[in-house]
Amino acid sequence: MESLVGRTVVVLGGSSGMGLATALAARDAGAHVAIAARTPDRLARAAATVGPDTRSYALDGADGDAVEAMCADLGVIDHLVSFTGDQPAAPIGETTHDLVVQALDARVWTARNVCVSAVARMPEHGSLTFCSGLSAVRPRAGRAAGAVATAALESLVRAMALELAPIRVNTIRPGAFDTPVLDRAFGANKHEATRAFVEGLPIKRLGRPEELAHAVLFLMTNTYVTGTVLNVDGGALM
Repeated sequence: MESLVGRTVVVLGGSSGMGLATALAARDAGAHVAIAARTPDRLARAAATVGPDTRSYALDGADGDAVEAMCADLGVIDHLVSFTGDQPAAPIGETTHDLVVQALDARVWTARNVCVSAVARMPEHGSLTFCSGLSAVRPRAGRAAGAVATAALESLVRAMALELAPIRVNTIRPGAFDTPVLDRAFGANKHEATRAFVEGLPIKRLGRPEELAHAVLFLMTNTYVTGTVLNVDGGALM
C-alpha cells in the first residue's frame, strides 16, 4: 500500500461535499493538500477548514491554461482527484450542442487537461482518480447530456490507465450522497424528495461524504488497482 505521508494530493472540486471530505481525509493521512474549485468564496472557506497550509486555486478544470498554471505552481503532484461534473437538464429533443459540450467539458475535457498537465509532474507511484456517476449505466430521463459525459469519462479513464501506466488511473462511481448539492437542489424538502430512492437501497440511507472519501483514498493507495470503476452507491445498481 502507498503511504500518503508527505505526498502532494490535489482535489479538483474540493470546496464542498465529497471533494472537501476527500481533502480532509488526505490531510488526516499525512498528505500535503491542494484544492481547486470555481467559486472563490467557497474555496477560501474550504481551504481554511482543511488547514492553514492548504494551497487553493480558483479555476475551471475545463480551462487548460489554468490547470497548467496550477500544476506548474505545485511542481510535484503525487495524486490528483477530480470531482468536476455537470448534469444539464433537458429532454433529448431539446438537448443542444452547447449542453452536450458543457457536460463533456466538465468531466471529459477536464480529465484530458489533468492528463496533460498533472501527469507531467507525477512520479511513477502516482495516481489519478475521477468521479463519474450512476448515470453512466443508469441514465435518468431529461439528463442525457450528463449520462453521455459520465460514460465517456469512464471509457477515457480506461484508455488513460493503459497509456499512462505505471501511473494508475481509476474512477469512483458514487450513488446518492448527503452533500450541499442535495441541499441546494431540494432545500428543506431534501428528505422527502429522496425518500423513494433511499427506501429502494439495501443500505436504506444516503451516503456520507466521508464514506466516499475513504473509497477514494483506497484507490490512491492500493498500488495494484488501475483502470477500474469502484461503485460506492449503497447497493443502488443491484
